[in-house]
Amino acid sequence: MYSECDCPYDFGPICKHQVAAYFELFVILNSKDSGTSGKKDVVKQPEIKEVLNNLSKEELIRIIIDIAKKDITLKNSLIVKYSNADDGQELEKCKKLIDSIVRKYTGREGFITYRQNSAFVSEMEDLLDKVRDTDDILLALDIAFLLLQEAVEAFQYADDSNGNIGFLVTETIELIGEIVTDSADLYIDLREKIFNKLVLQSDNKVFDGWEDYRIDILRLCAEFADVEELRNKLRMKIEYSVNTNLGDEYKRYSNERMLKILFELIAEYGTQEEAEEFIKANLNFTSFRELLIDKYMKDKNYHKVIELALAGEKKDKQSAGLVSKWKKIRYEAYKELCQKEEQEKLGKELLFDGNFEYYRELKELVTGHKLVFYNNIKQELKKDKGWHGRNMYLKLIVEENDLDELMEFVRENPRIIEEYAGMLENKFKDEVIEIYKKYIKAAANSSSNRRAYQGVCGILKRFKKIAGKKNQEDVINELICLYRKRPAFVDELTKLNK
Repeated sequence: MYSECDCPYDFGPICKHQVAAYFELFVILNSKDSGTSGKKDVVKQPEIKEVLNNLSKEELIRIIIDIAKKDITLKNSLIVKYSNADDGQELEKCKKLIDSIVRKYTGREGFITYRQNSAFVSEMEDLLDKVRDTDDILLALDIAFLLLQEAVEAFQYADDSNGNIGFLVTETIELIGEIVTDSADLYIDLREKIFNKLVLQSDNKVFDGWEDYRIDILRLCAEFADVEELRNKLRMKIEYSVNTNLGDEYKRYSNERMLKILFELIAEYGTQEEAEEFIKANLNFTSFRELLIDKYMKDKNYHKVIELALAGEKKDKQSAGLVSKWKKIRYEAYKELCQKEEQEKLGKELLFDGNFEYYRELKELVTGHKLVFYNNIKQELKKDKGWHGRNMYLKLIVEENDLDELMEFVRENPRIIEEYAGMLENKFKDEVIEIYKKYIKAAANSSSNRRAYQGVCGILKRFKKIAGKKNQEDVINELICLYRKRPAFVDELTKLNK
């Protein structure tokens, strides 16, 4: 018999997992009634539906009551699903169900573990069905808001590593959005009540620290913007919130999102001049600066584009990502204006900032000898010891197929030999093979389980394509001798020789 296991055990010829498998085989093969399969006959249990069909209504009710007494959550769920009451009572029933679900899963510790998270969310999602099945729109919203509040609070007392609670929050907000969308054709007084509920909910303190959800609710209010009175209320609400948050850097992103809602209202219901003035008044926010730049780009007013981009670079100098964004926009404007000197200078900056795509464009701009240009760029990048410079230098020499420079780089960084061996093998065959061998031995030295051993064998397979079968066999035999006390590794290496 032969067996193998992928566990990392290396201290003997066979691991406990293989031993357990042999013992189980022994039991099966030597069982008196094993037959050919070793399996015992299984008595088929009756289906639950079949059992219940034979019971009377009174017996079924008694069974359900007995089960419900032992499971308060099930009891509350049955009441919510199958009883009818006035709005106040319906809301109270839903609140009791939510509370019982929370108590069931938080337990004595007051915390829902990662393992319990999915079951908790699954039971909470039953309330979504209740919302969908409720004909009274205002009551449906109130139930949804109850669920939303508890779902957001659950972030504080549950492990949401799997994101299930976050999904529940999103799902609830989307359902509220469906209700709002379906209310477009309702009477104005009912639409106003829905609007007011949304505005009131947006002030819920449960959203403190979860501003994105608060803004999602405010955005739903914009569905009622066709009514001037409600549109003005929303505008005043947003303006008040933004002014309250002024100076708070942590609320900057929230302010920008709320202002975008306000801009959409102005763009749809105001004049073009009002919309442009609003953009100019909020240029300190990235999205509004982009809006104005897009407008000037479409108008081919490239000087204005450059002006806005430069101002953006100055304002956002502490944010490398934004500075790069504004530089790229400015580069495109120079390109459109055929300002080659400025384009070349800025393209070089962008290249050294880690944007290799600008090398090809710079090369096209060069009027002199291309090789001189390449060597100058290469020397500058070679001096740059930063991460960007090193990365750009490697991309540059690969782009230009500079094998001498690439070989020097690989000597200093042997871990990349696999990636560039194919380029270098014709000119530096022997050296490539030696570096590859050292790389394989280093990988073998750091491996400690079967998966890692298989990874080393994968490298050896690729090594064979470069160095040939003889060199591969030499390395395999050397590793077998060196790691003879690691049977799992020897096993994997031996497979390569078959």
